[in-house]
Amino acid sequence: MNNILKWLPLLLFSGLLLAQEDESNITENKPSWSDTAQQIIVNQTVADQAIQQRFANILKISARIQDPEVEVTEGVLVLNGWTDDAADKKWVEEAANRTEGVIAVVNNIEVRLGEQWDLDPAFKEAMTLYDQFIRALPKISIALMVLILTWVLAKITVALATRGLGRKVSNPFVLRMGARLLAVPVVVIGLYLVLKLTGLTNLALTVVGGTGILGLVIGIAFKDIAENFLASILISIQRPFRIGDYILVDGHEGVVQSVTTRGTVIMTLEGNHIHIPNAIIYKNTIVNVTANPNIRQKFTVGIGYDDSITNAQQIALAVLLNHEAILKEPEPQVLVDNLGAATVNIIVYFWVDGQKNSASKVKSAMIRLIKKAFDEAKILMPDEAREVVFPEGIRIIQDSAEDTVKEPVVKSSEPQDNAVEADLSNDVDEIRKQSAENQLSKADDNLIKDEKN
Repeated sequence: MNNILKWLPLLLFSGLLLAQEDESNITENKPSWSDTAQQIIVNQTVADQAIQQRFANILKISARIQDPEVEVTEGVLVLNGWTDDAADKKWVEEAANRTEGVIAVVNNIEVRLGEQWDLDPAFKEAMTLYDQFIRALPKISIALMVLILTWVLAKITVALATRGLGRKVSNPFVLRMGARLLAVPVVVIGLYLVLKLTGLTNLALTVVGGTGILGLVIGIAFKDIAENFLASILISIQRPFRIGDYILVDGHEGVVQSVTTRGTVIMTLEGNHIHIPNAIIYKNTIVNVTANPNIRQKFTVGIGYDDSITNAQQIALAVLLNHEAILKEPEPQVLVDNLGAATVNIIVYFWVDGQKNSASKVKSAMIRLIKKAFDEAKILMPDEAREVVFPEGIRIIQDSAEDTVKEPVVKSSEPQDNAVEADLSNDVDEIRKQSAENQLSKADDNLIKDEKN
């Protein structure tokens, strides 16, 4: 029951359409009566038989009406037959009204609608298209030859442009793109000739005239893609970094793995791949850590006010100069920074070769060794002084002398070498190896070919 109710509106709608179609057919096939503008003359000048014979010949020659029948009685022309076009019925009626001696016209011609599944029109249209194709074969053959010639000329243009630009442009991506741009006019002219030969003149003019409009539309629709593409060109030309460099950009840091037309892939120290769009890289500040292998590190150490500042500086400087990981040029420095609440704060500056050693590991070793040297030299490194207020005072109980005797505190000796700091090599080297082994893009897609050694 529910299914019947569901389909009931559709059935009613279909019945309504059929009823309208039947009504239209009835209206079209209803006999029509029309009076002519001629006067009714008592003595006929043209015989009914002559009118009948002449109009029958007209219908036969025109072949607009099927099974035509013509009857004329006292100047009244009665038409019978059928046609599949209402315009033919109207034309016959108008012709009858213009016939001499016709007083009135009774049009009984039926308009029969064609069969619903009549494939004859489609077949005729297919045959027409086939004939047109056969006639157009010579033009199509010539257009195909022009298209092949255009492809060959474009290839030659790219080869010649590559050879000519190769002497001035070293970047492979810019060289390839420039050569292809020089071949664009050849392709456009070739397509214009092909469309002109095939008779598509309007389309040919559209191709030539609409090239600029098409470029504008594409530029608006693919703004971000175009922006990244242009940024990749500028990056490949300016070379702010190389493959294998350790960079910091837009809050990300890692080793540069590849640069494509869409973005730059870097591998972090955690081994993760980060794909950054080239537009973001080009707009943001780029910190190239490995562009200059020398990295400066610093840390602060506080000594007591009773200790000699000069002595502390000489001891710290000696530790720095005696360590093989510290560069002699630029030379390390030990400078007084400020006077704290309980300490004199000294800043230790030194330079490390970031290609060979890890700056953080060397810094850790220097802090440990300078502390060891200060301990051996009896240089105190007190904590910040704190003022404690006791509102009710402090009650002091004096103990006997025997109870106050305490054993001296023995400080643990700091070793010169540390197993943790035995390997001061840079962790970036390991990331470079992993980056080379886990490439996300093909070598041909990389816009920057040179690698960091």
